[in-house]
Amino acid sequence: MNELLMILGSVFTAEDLEIIGGLIGIYVLVFLFAGLYLFFIRFYIAYRMAQNRHRNVLLWVLLSIFVSPIGVWIVLAALGEKKPGEDDSIHL
Repeated sequence: MNELLMILGSVFTAEDLEIIGGLIGIYVLVFLFAGLYLFFIRFYIAYRMAQNRHRNVLLWVLLSIFVSPIGVWIVLAALGEKKPGEDDSIHL
């Protein structure tokens, strides 16, 4: 590790290393926020699909958290719009 620091120290100045470290920190933050955005957008899609089909939003969002979100999207698309008087239970 010390050898690597010595090599980097001979190639870059301290100011260069500070700038590189700052850029790495910025890239880490951008990837972290992009990952969080993509993580939560899956649940938002399930929320909107359930809401638009007049289904129980909490039930379908929880299912998308504990099961596959893509599977929940497929099931919601297959079930379609909730008819008046229909309950949210699945009859097999």
